[in-house]
Amino acid sequence: MRRRASAGAGRPLRPLAQLLLDAAFDRCATWDDGLAAVAGDDVVDAGFLHRISPAIARATRGWTEVSDGWRAPLRAVQHRQMLRHLRALEDLKVVGAALDRAGIAWVVVKGATLASVVWPHADMREYYDLDLLVEPASFRDAVAIVESTGGRLLDRNWPALSASGRGELAMVGRHGTPLDLHWHLAVAPSVRRAFPLDVDAMLARRRHHHLSVAPMPVLDPEDQALHVAVHAAQAGANRLVWLADVYYATRGVDWEELARRCRRADATVPVALVVDRAYRVAGRGSVPSRDLAQAADGVWGRLARSRDDLLPFPGLPGDRRLGGNIYGAARPTVPASMWRLGKDHVAARYQGWRHRHGRNTVRPWQQDVPDPQAREAYFATAMSGG
Repeated sequence: MRRRASAGAGRPLRPLAQLLLDAAFDRCATWDDGLAAVAGDDVVDAGFLHRISPAIARATRGWTEVSDGWRAPLRAVQHRQMLRHLRALEDLKVVGAALDRAGIAWVVVKGATLASVVWPHADMREYYDLDLLVEPASFRDAVAIVESTGGRLLDRNWPALSASGRGELAMVGRHGTPLDLHWHLAVAPSVRRAFPLDVDAMLARRRHHHLSVAPMPVLDPEDQALHVAVHAAQAGANRLVWLADVYYATRGVDWEELARRCRRADATVPVALVVDRAYRVAGRGSVPSRDLAQAADGVWGRLARSRDDLLPFPGLPGDRRLGGNIYGAARPTVPASMWRLGKDHVAARYQGWRHRHGRNTVRPWQQDVPDPQAREAYFATAMSGG
């Protein structure tokens, strides 16, 4: 398998972009004189864009060249993230114990487990909410259990929820952590149809890791890598936090088993593209899996790499064309990917119009619209696995 240069090969990265890379991938970051002209607010804004501000604080904490204009806001961001992390772990402890007592199979996914188990240090990854996946057949009971621990349900627009078929409900834990309770890892029905992840099988393969407070159930390494890669692709793979998730989650995986699970979920192409981008950005070269490397060398993968050659990654606040629609549209075949790309483009234009006209000010699912029939229909969909 041939080695590939990092994204944007041949073009030197701007000093701030290079700092972002070094921080996200836990490399020894060194001062660049070009950073002297960068304001502290710009550093924080870039870190927020890529959700790695705490990692920047960690990477630069020994720098004598850093002014208070950098140091103070970075320390504040890192401090707030650690407070969020500790609060999330407390809510996790409460809800997890209640789900265990009820005999409901569950795992913690995304932010809390990635920060605690996957990334090198818990104070590197930025996240804001707690994500739990429970067995679909017990989803209604799981919602009631979270409420019994002092949590609150935020999504209450039952007609809209039933029509949307969303694979999660937004809640708040007892200690105030936003909590997304999932019955499927793919929130949108269209994504579930495109990538049929077997939630029950993933829960059956779960492992336990110590997340500061106690051993907690998490996805096994291959399912963890599959999930974060599919999630990164659907989000556009355009933030360093998502690429670092993939980079760290794939260290030590059984690549052949990961490739098999990708095939079963029709996710080989998006996973291959995201792993390829993560490894190029991290300077790791080729993808270790032959199947995934071949998929990354396909037409859609070459299109993604050509875009990176034109627009070196990572982008910074104010840059144009920061989106990752090529990654989000990746499907098993080129025609399917092109169709998805066009559909996503139309949807993005529509959402842009709504934003410009002030139509996106209220999250529709959090409007209080009681409808017992729609509520039953939503839970019936959830408990059947969608």
